[in-house]
Amino acid sequence: MQLSTRLTRRFVLVATLALMLGGTLVSSRSASPTAICGYEKEITYYNDAAHSQVVGVGYIYCNGRGTLDGTSSPYHTDEILNVCCADPYGCVPC
Repeated sequence: MQLSTRLTRRFVLVATLALMLGGTLVSSRSASPTAICGYEKEITYYNDAAHSQVVGVGYIYCNGRGTLDGTSSPYHTDEILNVCCADPYGCVPC
């Protein structure tokens, strides 16, 4: 085997490992403490514009995830439960 072929293979191996390690380090970083965080909310959904009957209740949490019990509709009210603050690991209730 020629010396140049061996060196080329080693260079490709080292470069591949460096890229894999670099990608792992970048993706494992936590959220920035300056992240923009919103509110933790409860959303109540109604069957009509007069809000005569509740058809569903949803929650949106500081981490951006949410739940819905029942069904959603265009007729809703939002109630702020908590203000969310930045944390080294994402957004959390203040």
